[in-house]
Amino acid sequence: MEAPNAPWRDTMRPVRFYMIDARLLIPMTLWLFVPAWWTTAAVVLTAAAFRVAEARGYRLGAAFRAVRAWTAGRRHALHARRVRRFVEFG
Repeated sequence: MEAPNAPWRDTMRPVRFYMIDARLLIPMTLWLFVPAWWTTAAVVLTAAAFRVAEARGYRLGAAFRAVRAWTAGRRHALHARRVRRFVEFG
């Protein structure tokens, strides 16, 4: 039986500030100190990107990995003749 106040239960949950991801507070803080149109657009685009990632079921780290894999394209293994062999120089 688990303890009712086990501190490890919530360690994998994403950090949230009310309804938004806590990482969105970084561009929002920048927007508070530099209130310009480009910072407003950056905050809105960042919030929209976070929302789209969450709607597709990704957490932020998994979304970054998915975008990186998508931009890298399909990778093929090397053929057996093209595999690099170890070389001993000494």
